[in-house]
Amino acid sequence: MDEVLEMLDKITKRLQNRLEETKVTANKQATAYAQILQSSTATQEQKIKIFIARNLELDRIDRLTSHLSLLYALQIFAFKVKVMEVSVGNIDEQLTKSGAMQKNGELEDVKKNIEALKIMVEAHYESMKQIHEDQNKTLNYIH
Repeated sequence: MDEVLEMLDKITKRLQNRLEETKVTANKQATAYAQILQSSTATQEQKIKIFIARNLELDRIDRLTSHLSLLYALQIFAFKVKVMEVSVGNIDEQLTKSGAMQKNGELEDVKKNIEALKIMVEAHYESMKQIHEDQNKTLNYIH
């Protein structure tokens, strides 16, 4: 789980940087686009190309923002699973040390559920990674 949290943190930071760079680039281009669109010497073809380019940039920003939101949610979920895992481990350790209570099936069921949650988080992470790779392959023709 620590590995997943670390990977999510790295990906999130990289995506945050990419989003900020894209926003800066889009802001710089917005001024140039506005000037060309208002220019009387610009052809209709140039205006259409600029309109499409501007919309592609806005779509890219929207897509990156959506990915970032999903990563944040996944990070929160993975962190909560990690906290639960540690808490259950501590409870189990205390119960074993105290001798006041025997281990019971309920605690084992909780551990199994946590393991299932960990598998689910890892599978979700892998599917997000695959979706991202597929989108990059699909969008290569735009570059």
